[in-house]
Amino acid sequence: MGEGWGRDEDWFAHQLKVFRSMAPARRVSLRELLERRDLSVETLGGSRHFFSRADIEEAAQRLPRELWEARVFPLVFVREGESDLYLLRQRDEARAFSSLLGIVVPRQTERGEFYTYKVLILQFLSKYPSLGLISPG
Repeated sequence: MGEGWGRDEDWFAHQLKVFRSMAPARRVSLRELLERRDLSVETLGGSRHFFSRADIEEAAQRLPRELWEARVFPLVFVREGESDLYLLRQRDEARAFSSLLGIVVPRQTERGEFYTYKVLILQFLSKYPSLGLISPG
């Protein structure tokens, strides 16, 4: 084992710890968020991810009713390698993302995941900062 290996492993372990502290333990539907007083979900790290009431109400105006029951929030954008591509694992996530941003549903990879680009995620998060988060991959 070289000297760099230990530092790389330490860095990777730190990144996983940071992501686990932010990643939702479970996702919720728009309908559930509209009916709740507590606008948060527990994260894998034991903290909370908080949703903005304004973001939820805007989503309710923009999302088609058939997506109100889909447990997709917060949307999790997973970085694909070192590229500017980010994955959405579920079809309903991709549909919610495209509806909220007003774009065509993202294309699928050969593995069946949907992908989008960093610039679109930045637009999404500038409009709905509480409805999504970026995973380091």
